[in-house]
Amino acid sequence: MRKKSVLALVLVAGILVGGCGASGNKESAENEPSKPIAEMTMDELVAAAQEEGVFETVAMADDWCNWKGSWDKIYEKYGIEHYDTDMSSAEVLAIFEAEKDDPTKDFGDVGHSFSKLAVEQDVVQSFKPSTWDSIPDWAKDPDGKWIMSYTGTIAFGVNTDLTGGEVPETWQDIAEGDYKVTPGNVIGGAAPQIAVISCAIANGGSLDNVQPGIDFFKKLAEDGRIDPGDTNYARVVSGEIAVNCGQYDFLMLGNKNTIEEEGIDIPFEVSIPQDGAVTSGYCLVLNKYAPHPHAAALAIEYLLSDEGQLDRAEGFARPIRDDVEIPEEIQAKMLPDSEYENAIAVTDIDELTSACEEVARLWEEQVVPLLN
Repeated sequence: MRKKSVLALVLVAGILVGGCGASGNKESAENEPSKPIAEMTMDELVAAAQEEGVFETVAMADDWCNWKGSWDKIYEKYGIEHYDTDMSSAEVLAIFEAEKDDPTKDFGDVGHSFSKLAVEQDVVQSFKPSTWDSIPDWAKDPDGKWIMSYTGTIAFGVNTDLTGGEVPETWQDIAEGDYKVTPGNVIGGAAPQIAVISCAIANGGSLDNVQPGIDFFKKLAEDGRIDPGDTNYARVVSGEIAVNCGQYDFLMLGNKNTIEEEGIDIPFEVSIPQDGAVTSGYCLVLNKYAPHPHAAALAIEYLLSDEGQLDRAEGFARPIRDDVEIPEEIQAKMLPDSEYENAIAVTDIDELTSACEEVARLWEEQVVPLLN
C-alpha cells in the first residue's frame, strides 16, 4: 500500500514532469545518449527508454491509485519493465541521496509537502512533459523539478463491525466514539500528517496552528484509542482496523471496491470529515541520479497524458489536469460532490511544508510517548 515506516531524515527528492523537457543526468547512466532528454523527439526518447528496458520506482505500489494499471499499459506500449519498493515520502527523499553513488531508483511519488524538500536537497532533475501547460501553476515546480499528478481528500475508512454500526462523519464523531483509530505513520508519511492538519482545522486550528490536532490525538492516546500499526489493505481485510483516519479518499474507496469485488465479509464504509477535510496531492519526483533516466522520463510522460490521468481516476484519485474528461462509469464509483463541499484545498507549498514539519515534530514529542 505505500508510505510505510518512519524516517524523519528528510533528504532529497524532487519531481519529474513528463516527456519532452528534462535534462539527462550523465552521472546516472553509463551509456546515456549524448543528447539531453529535453532536446529529444518522442521517437528518440522511446528508443533510448527501450534500450534501458526497465525503470524502478519508490512509493508507487500497485494498489495505490491504480498504479498497476499504468505499469501494465507502459509495458504493453513500450515493452519496458517496472519494479517498485514501497516506502514513506520521507524515505523516498532519503534513498535518492543515500544511493547517489550507486543508484537503483529512478523516480517516486511524494506528498506535496515533501516536494519543496526534494528541490532543496538537490537530488532531482528537471523534466517537463508535453502536457505541462495544462497542469495548474500551483501544482508544479516552475523549473520542472516536481509535478503533482493527482489529488485526494482526507477520509475515514470504517469497519462498522468494530464501531457498533457507526460511520463517523466528523472528527467530533470520532472523539465521542469508543473504538480505536489508525492514523498511520505521522512522522514520515505525508497523508497522516495532512490528516492531523485536517483534525486541527476541525478543532479551531489552522496551517499555522496544528496544536489542536496534536491535542486531539494526545487525548485518544491517553484513552488507549490509537492503533499505531500500518494502514495497509491486509490489516483492513483481516478486521484489525476499526477506523483508518490517516489516508486519502482514493485509497479508502479502492479498499472498498476491492472488498466488494472479492466478496470479502467486511462491512466497509467511506466518509469525508465534514468539519475539516483537507485536499492535497502527490508529486512525481525524478531522481537526479536515476540509473534509467530515459525510461523514467517516458513513464512520467505517460502518467501525465490523458490516458495516464484516467488511470488515476480509475484508482479513485482526482487527476490534476482538469481538461481530462472522466467517464460516467468511473464517476459513479466516486463519492458524490456534496461530500466535498466543506473540504479545504491547500495549494501553498510553503505553508503546507511548514505545517507538516510541525506536525511530525510535535507528534514525536507529544504523542509517541503516550503510545503503548
